[in-house]
Amino acid sequence: MHAVRNIRLCTKDCLCLYVCPSGATDTETGQIDAEKCISGCRLCVDACPSHAISLVPDEYPPQQEKEKSVQASLRKLSESKSKQEIIASSIVELTDDPILRQLVKALSMSNRLMDEDVLREAGYMLPQSKNVMSFLKSLLDSPQSDDFPKESVEKLIKLLNSNNKENKKMDDNKTLRNLMEAFAGEAQANRKYLAYAKKAEKEGHMNAAKLFKAASDAETIHALKHFEVAGKVGSTADNLKDGFAGETHEYKEMYPPFVEEAKAEGNTAAVRTFTYAMKAEEVHARLYQEALENLDKTDEVFYYLCPVCGNIEKAVPDKCTVCGVAGEKFIKY
Repeated sequence: MHAVRNIRLCTKDCLCLYVCPSGATDTETGQIDAEKCISGCRLCVDACPSHAISLVPDEYPPQQEKEKSVQASLRKLSESKSKQEIIASSIVELTDDPILRQLVKALSMSNRLMDEDVLREAGYMLPQSKNVMSFLKSLLDSPQSDDFPKESVEKLIKLLNSNNKENKKMDDNKTLRNLMEAFAGEAQANRKYLAYAKKAEKEGHMNAAKLFKAASDAETIHALKHFEVAGKVGSTADNLKDGFAGETHEYKEMYPPFVEEAKAEGNTAAVRTFTYAMKAEEVHARLYQEALENLDKTDEVFYYLCPVCGNIEKAVPDKCTVCGVAGEKFIKY
């Protein structure tokens, strides 16, 4: 994900220029250089006092389909918001009252922002939507003024077509499978090197421990990027649903036969770690479901992690309900 700047919100504080490690924010146009921007860095986002900078995905997920009646309602609402913005803007030009001018300027901006959100939900303003392509082509087919940026529109259409072809190409060949295989390998390497780092610390080999930790973080960077490029990161609601499905599969289908096979082979250590994980995954599934049901609530929630078995509680227990470790050992999130 790279950063973009909303010029209308920018107050020219320019803190982004000082925190950006790649120089992507220092441009003549005021727009952030996507090629220089470090994916996921967000230093400029956190530094901007006017909240004019945000992160956008390099590739967008498929547009969510909406019923025609819903689209029609959204467009009607958009038209209303647009008219309200125009009315407010005209009052700004006509009034001499500074208080009224300040009020209607705020109303004009508010209606514009709401209009943009409504249009986005209706399918416009999404680079991957059919509406955008139809709109751009209609601009080329309609009479325009001499200063109309025809070349820019043609370039944008070409770019959107190219992105669509690349997405289709990835679906048709082995790239997606390779990305997911790479993700799995990097994710496993991350955990493996972290285990190696802990072992090195116990043995007093601090330099080796630091190397393993650095390598572990490096593999995390690789894994996250592979997962992102593969298009597997959805909305928070979709991600919670995926988390619930994954945890449910693990505690209901994956771990039970693992436990029985370990028992049959007399491997008590494996029985213990499988059982702890199975019980903890059931808790995780429940918490994901709760989070999904309460996604729009803003009350802050804290979670407490058992460092032994991975159980998670919403309050510190006297002892872990899965492995029995003392509640004072739990880690707060």
